[in-house]
Amino acid sequence: TGELSFGAGFSTQDGVLGDVRLRERNFLGKGQDLSASLLLSQRTQSADISFTEPYFLDRDLAAGFDLFQTRTNFEQQSSFDQTSTGGTLRLGYPLTENLRHSVRYTLRDDSIHNIDDDASIFIKDEEGHRITSLVGQSFSYDRRDDRFLPTTGYYVKLDQDVAGLGGDNRFLRHEVRAEYYYSVVPDVVLSLSGNGGYIKGFGGEDVHLTNRFFVGGNNLRGFQF
Repeated sequence: TGELSFGAGFSTQDGVLGDVRLRERNFLGKGQDLSASLLLSQRTQSADISFTEPYFLDRDLAAGFDLFQTRTNFEQQSSFDQTSTGGTLRLGYPLTENLRHSVRYTLRDDSIHNIDDDASIFIKDEEGHRITSLVGQSFSYDRRDDRFLPTTGYYVKLDQDVAGLGGDNRFLRHEVRAEYYYSVVPDVVLSLSGNGGYIKGFGGEDVHLTNRFFVGGNNLRGFQF
């Protein structure tokens, strides 16, 4: 039920990278899922710990938490570094056989620092720390034949978040993601996926840099971040 994995590689976006991950799917013999991971690359360094109790209060409730810290170097793209540290409490449960609902609370500290002298004035205005206190929910509908190696079916997920219960950020955010799989011939699967989002500040607040949407790099092939 436990595994220890190591990885190393190279990407045009992150440069040389390596990671180590430890996971125990039956922690203390109770079916609890505990994992910890560390990622180091030329662009990003991150560490996180996650814990999930699949039958919280002896019910079909998956409760857990995540703790994380990520530092990303945006010097080449936008002349700054970003560090995010925080945690999430979450609870999920099935509504039907294929439809699942989850709720979460996230508290996160974001820092914009190491700003170059020739950076944009908009980047310089974002320098410093900001706290995000966020409550969110997700609905996911899964009709795939397999969660890990699907060959047919589809998956749709809707995320909704509101930030402003304390902290420095106030916004509403909606995101949707969809995936479709079709088996052309045995062992050949055609997949189509897409995602989109909308975020808007409220209470006189703009949406700050750490919460905005960005495209390019991994999520829009052929275009720089």
